[in-house]
Amino acid sequence: MFKQIAEIISENIDPITRRWVEELRRSERTPTHHNMLTAEIVSGTKVTLQNFAQAIAVGECPDQETIPMSAVQGVEFRAGSAGTRERPHDLTATRPLGGPLERAQHSAATHGRLRHTQGFELHEVIFEYVKLRQVVWAALKEGIAVQLAGGQPLHMDLDMVSYIDLLLDELMLTATENFYQVSIRDLEKRAIRDPLTQLYNKDYFQQRIQEEMRRALRHSEPLTVVMIDLDRLKQINDTYGHPVGDAVISSVARAIGDSCRQSDVPCRYGGDEFAVILPETAKSQAQVFASRILVAVHSLSVVVPQADMPKGETANMIDSWSNGNNKPLVLPTPSVSIGIASFPEDGRNPEMLVARADAALYRAKREGRDRVSH
Repeated sequence: MFKQIAEIISENIDPITRRWVEELRRSERTPTHHNMLTAEIVSGTKVTLQNFAQAIAVGECPDQETIPMSAVQGVEFRAGSAGTRERPHDLTATRPLGGPLERAQHSAATHGRLRHTQGFELHEVIFEYVKLRQVVWAALKEGIAVQLAGGQPLHMDLDMVSYIDLLLDELMLTATENFYQVSIRDLEKRAIRDPLTQLYNKDYFQQRIQEEMRRALRHSEPLTVVMIDLDRLKQINDTYGHPVGDAVISSVARAIGDSCRQSDVPCRYGGDEFAVILPETAKSQAQVFASRILVAVHSLSVVVPQADMPKGETANMIDSWSNGNNKPLVLPTPSVSIGIASFPEDGRNPEMLVARADAALYRAKREGRDRVSH
């Protein structure tokens, strides 16, 4: 019976997929599907169905579940393919996949992650699998009817129905779990990242400086905080407009991020102010880092395309300076002022370290900007 059911599904993969697409496009519940049933989604669903059929053929069963005995009487299983087995914890890892059920789960996991990338809602992913279940069962009923009409005996009891539903449930759960996991990672990233610069935000800075200070105290290691402030950003905003000022902030942020090691923590601390936590870094080493930041910012060339330029009065001023030639706006090279404070000499708690670095920053401003102070 397992092989007969698997054959019905395998022989009808194209019609099942086609009907599934039609059902989704007809639905008023999810208008998103009118435009988002891409070739990648359709081909992935076919792969899922092919492996789903193969899993039925060999009687595979998902995590910690068993096939009802009445459904498997007289069926021979390959060693290790049926009975209980642990669910794969990470379907995204690069490793050889096991049996057909695990391959089907891998396709379903890809489906869930892709739908998140495409901006789908979780209920829309669930609805896709509800429709897929309905279409699969419709195809099975039609296939069984054809076989019975041809004189081929095929008896499907409630245990067999439960087994097929169990596999379909597993695929839906895998897709929705992966959709949810990507959603959580995305939310976590948004919670700690500044949306303009993609550096860490101030809340994350406050969290990490506490952690790094505890580590420095415990291991008697140096720790340095570097505060960086853009020079004359207000003048840029007043002259060119805030969108252009944002372009400058983003360019400087990239220069700072590119200058950091993997262990460093670059953050956007405020509007035009940045902070970098340098673990296991003494003040002399931090001065080298700060000098590298100055050089990186000096080498910047900030170019704003016409499409990104502000509209209105500011745009008219820019247009008059460029003689209306519609060329990109090339801004003057920005500069930054930098303040440094290190543990233990400048402070033995995060608040003191930040305050000392901030004081050094404003000393650099008073001394003429575009320099490092400590």
